[in-house]
Amino acid sequence: MPPHSVQYRPCMQGLYRHIASHHWMPILCYCLFLFLMGMATNLSAQESISINADQKLLDESITQLAIQDVQNLLANACQCTVNTNDTKAGIQINLPSTATQDKFDKIIHQKDANGVPHFYYPSSNFKWESQTKNEQVHLNLNTTSYAGTAAALYALLQEQLGFRFYHPRKTIVPTWTEFPISDNWTWEGKERFLKRGFHLHTMHPIELTEALLDHNFPNGIEMVHEYIDWLARNGQNYFEFNLLNSVDLKKWVPYSKQMVDYAHQRGIIMGLDISLHMIQQKAFMLYQNAPASFKSKRKQILANLNALQEANWDVYNIELSSTEYTSGNLKRREKLKKVILDWAAENQVKIMGRAHVVKKGEAVLNYSGASQAQDAERGVMIHTVMFYEIAEEKAPVYGNANLRHMLDLMDKEQPQRETWYFPESAYWVTFDNSVPMFLLPYLSARLNDILLMEQKGITGHLTFSSGWEWGYWLIDWSIARWSWDYGTPAHALDSFDLIFENKDLLKGVNDLLNLQTTYLKDQELMRYMVAQSVLDEVPKMFSREFHPRPRWTYKDLFRKVDALVLDSLKTEGILPLQKFSTEGNTLLQKTNVLNLKTKEEKAIWEELKDGIAITHLRAQHRHACLSAIYHKRMAELDKILKIDHQDDLKKAAQYRADALQIVRKREAEYAYDKTILTTQRPGHTSYHFGYLFPVTDLHFWEREEAQIKENRWGFGFKSIWNIRRIMGISK
Repeated sequence: MPPHSVQYRPCMQGLYRHIASHHWMPILCYCLFLFLMGMATNLSAQESISINADQKLLDESITQLAIQDVQNLLANACQCTVNTNDTKAGIQINLPSTATQDKFDKIIHQKDANGVPHFYYPSSNFKWESQTKNEQVHLNLNTTSYAGTAAALYALLQEQLGFRFYHPRKTIVPTWTEFPISDNWTWEGKERFLKRGFHLHTMHPIELTEALLDHNFPNGIEMVHEYIDWLARNGQNYFEFNLLNSVDLKKWVPYSKQMVDYAHQRGIIMGLDISLHMIQQKAFMLYQNAPASFKSKRKQILANLNALQEANWDVYNIELSSTEYTSGNLKRREKLKKVILDWAAENQVKIMGRAHVVKKGEAVLNYSGASQAQDAERGVMIHTVMFYEIAEEKAPVYGNANLRHMLDLMDKEQPQRETWYFPESAYWVTFDNSVPMFLLPYLSARLNDILLMEQKGITGHLTFSSGWEWGYWLIDWSIARWSWDYGTPAHALDSFDLIFENKDLLKGVNDLLNLQTTYLKDQELMRYMVAQSVLDEVPKMFSREFHPRPRWTYKDLFRKVDALVLDSLKTEGILPLQKFSTEGNTLLQKTNVLNLKTKEEKAIWEELKDGIAITHLRAQHRHACLSAIYHKRMAELDKILKIDHQDDLKKAAQYRADALQIVRKREAEYAYDKTILTTQRPGHTSYHFGYLFPVTDLHFWEREEAQIKENRWGFGFKSIWNIRRIMGISK
């Protein structure tokens, strides 16, 4: 920066002359003006920055693309020149020689200390050190891979220089008055998992479903590349999504090769989720029409794998059963699995498979003898759902008291095959963002699980992602950051804190997180907050519990139960819902007086606040609907009572109207095309609408009111689900 003396020396000489002639006031003002102008020049004319790298780094795509991206980002922040290998720049960012750098090229199988085969990815750990030499600030990087160089550059920007890569379409770029890093500074990043990334569940109509599956989707490949950039900027190295049988395979494979090639250029492993012969939700099948002979199945499987592999995928995550909850013919399945594993070995790809969250004892992953030796080549992803931790005491999902049987399965599988953890950051169907609710306990659950997985030495962490609106981008971004250890203790709201740097706001959100944890998880109010799924309302012989649900059906509460059950409903549901919403609104109102620095911060907090506020309104709406059921049934049991449940329904309608105002406000700010997200439309999935279609008119809320008004409780009443299409019975 130009020294201040260059700016104010002429001024001081003039000042001395004019003081001598007694005309000191005008020149003093003039000098003050020049001095301040000099200061302004000093603050805006930032030093130039140079990123120094040898030619191999500049030629290798992983580092080349990262360096170019970082150059542009830094230039926007400092409003200065950012070059490569400029020895005169004031800030020197020195990248390591490639002499010892390893490169991810293709799936290479290695065995760990226990003889378990894993597919290899080079370490991305890094360390930065700074020092000042000849009035230049030097930032020196130490890492051993191209991927480590790229990860280190992006981590430097996000964790140290004020950039925030929080959303695929939104980035906070800081404005500096001076370079934020001082002399004699050291900082390092260590990966918690060798493989870390995201599974976009494109069986559901989320933001990128059509862009990923439709080769003709407008700007589709650019949207996918945009997301791949987000992964790279957040130090992720794995990406997969579901392929559906609704694609035109001949046209889709060349289209998909563009995204695979670009991901590889960014150092990202590409996986594809397919099935052997799964009939649910249009899953892509390796064989169709259930041919009778093994030979014909084998022929179809190999033909499809060869066709897909023209795009150069690295991993196939293959569902081996016909449905999510059946095992099928195990003997036949083993023979077909060997066909796949033999093909994978020849083509240097990795086969993975998931262990679903089923009822305890239903998971089929146990093999013996030759079968177990063969299956060691097939990695497993241990899946958990919703905002529950794998080890916590209460997780009333899929007919279980908790998910600890999945943890037991993980402990059993880890010594004999590559084992990853596969949790969710949202659960679209009737649980969170489709209602909508913004559930803060996802943050604490995912962090606690990550720390547990790191402790257990789990090598891979893959997040099942189901949409980013209504604040759910915060969950994905936090998980991405937590896949790294940056030397300071992680906490559930540290990504939130990274954006706002407002301790009062952080305390307020922490109080809201604790409130949701206490009421929704510990006191199990989620049993009442969720919308009813189809399987909650079918006849009992077919009923299966997915998300938490009340001890009684709403049909029985409205028509059959006695006063004792109604008292239990009041104690377990109605009164706690009222307390939760009242206390939550009080806490949220306290944040209204807090000052935020920038327009970006205000916009982000507005979104998160709306998600929290509509969660409180959801509790008020459920309180009103349950009160209507309670008062209607009590009036039937006690003819003396003169309580009109219609008053409760009027309150429910008003809460819904208030919530719709928030929906309209948020829809105006959706990051992707609102038409794609919120309307009924044909698409590649079994759901012919966008994933936020149930939100646009608060379908589930209105349906719950209508059920009470019309005494209709069957799964087909005002249903938006095409059950036959979802189950694979019809197209």
